[in-house]
Amino acid sequence: MPPAADGGAAVLEAPVRVAPPVAAPQQVAPAPQARQQAVEDDVPSWVTEFSDDSAVAAPASSHPYAPSPSAAQAGQPEDPHAIAMPARAAPAPAKAPYAYVVTPVPELNWDGNWPAVAAALPLRGTAQQLAMQAEMVSCTFEGNAAVFTLRVPIETWRTPGNLEKLTTVLTERFGRTVRVDSELGAVWYTGSAEAQAYRDACQRAAEDIVANDPFVNSMIRELDAWVVPGTVVPPQFSAAAAG
Repeated sequence: MPPAADGGAAVLEAPVRVAPPVAAPQQVAPAPQARQQAVEDDVPSWVTEFSDDSAVAAPASSHPYAPSPSAAQAGQPEDPHAIAMPARAAPAPAKAPYAYVVTPVPELNWDGNWPAVAAALPLRGTAQQLAMQAEMVSCTFEGNAAVFTLRVPIETWRTPGNLEKLTTVLTERFGRTVRVDSELGAVWYTGSAEAQAYRDACQRAAEDIVANDPFVNSMIRELDAWVVPGTVVPPQFSAAAAG
């Protein structure tokens, strides 16, 4: 190294080390998963996974009694892979294994129609159920007593108390001594079944009258009206009075 001008040793100054400029921190965008997690954390607690934008409100009917869409339209599944279940037909009513034959009983001056007599007897409670739900098997005579043999579907109906009440009202009805015997078994031709058949016939007749009424049909054609299902009710008549 060359000597200094004043004869002293030359001193070299170390160059000043300048620190490199600190780069400004760059804001890194959160990963998609983290962003989704943050959004989910902001969702109110009452919103569940079913509350998404794909939910569509069910179309409201223009009228509270408007008829529902046809079964063909309502049964079309949106998913092409969905399985369309066939409509299940209503079970057919069971058929009686034998025909009902009304046998007159001349000794009692009676036509033998047990359902009509059972419906007119002055009974209440389970004694009335015994009369209305029982089927007469036979009406025979033992001396001066008329013996009514009834088939009953439920054991608790043919208790001694109910049989005694039924015997009393039958004795008053026919004006002679009556005895009631009972057996347990399936029944078909009863006062209850006769009353139900009569109510069904009245309902069908009332619906036919409304369906064929000219005024109702004109309202349907001109005003796009309809008959609310279940509102057609026939007049209330008893089967006994009809007979």
